[in-house]
Amino acid sequence: MQSIRLILSVFLLSFSTAIFAESYTEDKHYVTLDKPVKTTTGDKVEVRELFWYYCPHCFNVEPVLSSWVKKLPENTVFIRQPAVFSDRWINGAIFYYVLEQLGEVERLHGQLFDAIHLHKTAFIDQSDFVDWLADHGVDKDKANSAFKSFSVRIKVNKSKVNTVKYHTSGVPALVINGKYWTDASHAGGELEMFKVADYLIAKESK
Repeated sequence: MQSIRLILSVFLLSFSTAIFAESYTEDKHYVTLDKPVKTTTGDKVEVRELFWYYCPHCFNVEPVLSSWVKKLPENTVFIRQPAVFSDRWINGAIFYYVLEQLGEVERLHGQLFDAIHLHKTAFIDQSDFVDWLADHGVDKDKANSAFKSFSVRIKVNKSKVNTVKYHTSGVPALVINGKYWTDASHAGGELEMFKVADYLIAKESK
């Protein structure tokens, strides 16, 4: 099921990006921030995904996103940021930054989406997530230490602040160079969101 979903998503993305669009309209297809958010990528174009592990739309676009990121221009840097719109979203941010602290994002990011949405794994508290990590070969002591780390706490708090700064209305959303953002609602669909992002990346690359 997962492999079929990935193949179909990649095919649709390739098909959609082959359709040439002359331009997109501000406030219709994307939003321009009144106050740009400082980027962290120097002279590179920052491409930032706002997501939440419990969001079914984020889960659906993940295979497309992974394929799209591999084809981004060399002058771009892709960053994932778990969004935190309320206290209910905090666990998702903690999970991501724990994976990052452990150096396990590349290996386990997609598997965590699958655990939540395909296997309906319940993560009630820290021990549930640590047990899941242990089942996937992560040392329990290291996992528990990551949960308690100052670094993870700081990054979660920063995500709270940045989520407000971007003024997005939901996830998944793509923020381009701290100046623009788009999502499925504005772009006209999940696949179209990537086309609009491509347009904004080209705009910032001029």
